[in-house]
Amino acid sequence: MKKIGILILLVCFMISPLSVNAYVLNGLRVPNPQSVTYSVETNNATATYTEVDAVISAIPSWQIHCPELKIVRSNSNNADMNFYFRLNQDNGMYSSAYAGTEPDKKEITFYRPWKSLNITKKQEVAVHEAGHMLGLDHCQAQYNSEAVMRATGFNNVGCPLADDKRGIAALY
Repeated sequence: MKKIGILILLVCFMISPLSVNAYVLNGLRVPNPQSVTYSVETNNATATYTEVDAVISAIPSWQIHCPELKIVRSNSNNADMNFYFRLNQDNGMYSSAYAGTEPDKKEITFYRPWKSLNITKKQEVAVHEAGHMLGLDHCQAQYNSEAVMRATGFNNVGCPLADDKRGIAALY
């Protein structure tokens, strides 16, 4: 009887996944993950220096947490990610990410509701939207606590989390 119990445990262990990935890929890829460029609109009167700095300081966290990536700030609107502030527009969202087919149509835009967030949440939104441009979609809801790529809510951390890192590692 003891042997049967051990055999059942062994079979269960063998068929159980050792790790579960909540990340979902969205089909996008940056052309050169070792030279990912981003630009931040700095001359827009609707964004304060602190708000601009929240974005500028958050985006390199992808490089810090994901060795597959090297993130470089650019002054070109032809960057892999272009951040814009439309803080006088209220469409009910904090932000949006849009990746068109033209190189200069990779836009991340922040809207009026974003202004009401604290600095950490502003950074979390920026990192989340950059994650879309890097190729990640929203994670599976049951794994929200492991990913900045959650569809709603916050983890109050302005950097990629464990599952985001696994997604980038799988993609690049």
